[in-house]
Amino acid sequence: MADPADGRTLTRALVLVALMLAAVAALVVANRRAAPLDSPRLVWLADAHQFGPVGYRDPAGAISPDGQWIAYSEGRFLRVRPSGGGPSVAFPAGAAQIRTLAWSPDSRTVLTDGYLVPGGWALYDRLDGTRRALWPEHDPLSATRGDGTSTHTRVADLRQLSWSPDGQSLAGLAAARDGQELWTIAADASSAHVERMAQRVAFPAWTSSGELACVATVNGKARVTIPCGGSTLRTDPDLDVNGPIAFAPDGRTVYVSFANPSGTLDLWAAPRAGGAAVRLTGFSRDSYAPSITADGSVSFKVQSYRTVVAVAPAEGGASRSVATFQSETPSWDPSGKLLGITFGTWRRIVDDAKYPDIAQDAGVIAVDPLHPADRPSQIVHASVSEDQALCWSPNGKWIAFHSHKDQSDDIFLRPASGAGDVAARRLSFLGRGAEAGWPRWSPDGRWLLFDGASRTTHRSVMFVIGIDQDSGATTREAQEVTVDGFDADVSHAEWLPDSARVAVVAKEGPGRHVIFTVGRDGGSAQVVHRLESEHDSPGLAVSPDGHDVAFVAPGAGGFFQVFRMPIAGGTPVAITNDWSNKTQPAWSPDGRSIAFTVWNYDAQFWRTR
Repeated sequence: MADPADGRTLTRALVLVALMLAAVAALVVANRRAAPLDSPRLVWLADAHQFGPVGYRDPAGAISPDGQWIAYSEGRFLRVRPSGGGPSVAFPAGAAQIRTLAWSPDSRTVLTDGYLVPGGWALYDRLDGTRRALWPEHDPLSATRGDGTSTHTRVADLRQLSWSPDGQSLAGLAAARDGQELWTIAADASSAHVERMAQRVAFPAWTSSGELACVATVNGKARVTIPCGGSTLRTDPDLDVNGPIAFAPDGRTVYVSFANPSGTLDLWAAPRAGGAAVRLTGFSRDSYAPSITADGSVSFKVQSYRTVVAVAPAEGGASRSVATFQSETPSWDPSGKLLGITFGTWRRIVDDAKYPDIAQDAGVIAVDPLHPADRPSQIVHASVSEDQALCWSPNGKWIAFHSHKDQSDDIFLRPASGAGDVAARRLSFLGRGAEAGWPRWSPDGRWLLFDGASRTTHRSVMFVIGIDQDSGATTREAQEVTVDGFDADVSHAEWLPDSARVAVVAKEGPGRHVIFTVGRDGGSAQVVHRLESEHDSPGLAVSPDGHDVAFVAPGAGGFFQVFRMPIAGGTPVAITNDWSNKTQPAWSPDGRSIAFTVWNYDAQFWRTR
């Protein structure tokens, strides 16, 4: 006879199994409801590797309309590769950085700027691997405005060109004497229509029906307007639009980027008719610049920018970080125990949308590789604009630094002692929009050297200011240093020990740099070294005894490394050789160490389905 306990045990087991099956079934149903099969998912497409932390840090990129290709820029190079992975199509380098690109509707041709001149446009053929100028036989372009007046523009003066969905037209912006103009040009340049814009506009984009929209400044706020400069798209949330926009093929959705509370950008989908928008991304860095495929999937890019200050023995050896937070542009104090640094996030919402208001400040850290700093020990200057690249006077009483404060881009001076709110005095006056570089104090304390835009040629040259390091008084206003026989743009300069000569790194052409020495007041130059590199503004350092120069160049492993060589000439020797990029070397006062910035700047391209 069976034991009743065995029956109860079996019954309980069957009940437990039934409950488990029911729970599993409920979980499956719940999961189906929470995550339908057509819910968005992220697919990685490509990484664009940039060539330095200084300069343009926003590579262009877009997915092809058929969804089979991703095109993006790396400096002045166009990369085109299958979106599912595979080899890139090989194209020659342009003359300047590619900042804008657009696919033709048939997914064969990519239009970019940076050809021959920074604004020059070229058509890259994906199948043939060829490149040709855009509309050379129609340059300049001519058109008649709606009021009957005629106008013209050079092709290279057009900005932010975009292709119409039917491939019959391109639209772009041009600056005119009385404001911006929106140009709509036949694909073969046989005709053009021009419309004056009453507001400041950017990023023209086509709707699926062939209407032109754009981002316009309306009552001080950046909003999508359809048509361009017309009715404002009302969205919830009602926030400034940053960067390019794109419209879904069905005409019901526009993709935009809004800033979040932390100051970075997220990608949103907003109804074309206005109303509640849906946030699509939540990366720790900016996600923006949407492009659309014919099946309605959207691609976008995510910014990845990292810098940290490190040191290495001047004779060569392992690099060691001296900071754990985002930091760059090191310079030594006279004692050799402190480093002046630039720190901040360079977040896009400030950097690009409200330039020159940049999240970057000047500070100080102690040099202790065993205990890297996690924050500045002193904040030297922290305005709402770019503050960077400080240097001390030889007696340690003064700090000079570069800043965009007061609507300028100039060199400022403040006492080395005191908190960060100590008043700073402006030393240079290059003019609004004229770029200035990093200041350097002469060893004798009498001169301040920096690079900046020439008042006559507007090219980057050297300036020297006379200054008394005891009082901080200016003894001579900034004067341009003229170098005989050189056709090059100066990117940085450092003093030699005699305070009468300087060592300079300059750009002679795309990818071509030269290091030379010249007198403080200009004249004939002596070439030290020529090198090929895509890294612009790499900095330069001189040993305290004036025997050697340190510079940055491509290393054997493909990364930018720090090299040293005699100023009198010789063979460069790498002092760093690890799997990271370096820039901005600075030689310690005792000659035993070199500080530099370790960096990477990438843009990751993603696709949502």
